[in-house]
Amino acid sequence: MERLWPQLRKFLVFQLKLYIDAFRDILLSALSLGAFIIDLIKQNEGQDSYFEKVLQFGRRTERSINLFNQFDAQERGDRSVDSIIDEVEERLKR
Repeated sequence: MERLWPQLRKFLVFQLKLYIDAFRDILLSALSLGAFIIDLIKQNEGQDSYFEKVLQFGRRTERSINLFNQFDAQERGDRSVDSIIDEVEERLKR
């Protein structure tokens, strides 16, 4: 079991991140549509547009989820999925 755990953990963490990422994508889809419509009505453009803010939010959540482990701890920030999983795992070990 000790040899199996690292691979099983990696698999389970990846599955959890996939679900979080899928939920995030559905949320971003709805938010981006709403932001685009509001920007059209208000004639917002550039960095201050709601659509750009949705894109910025998406980039932040991409780093927090870190689905493919492409970001190091400094790039992810304080509250990443990885840090939350590590914290939960530590509490369960106690």
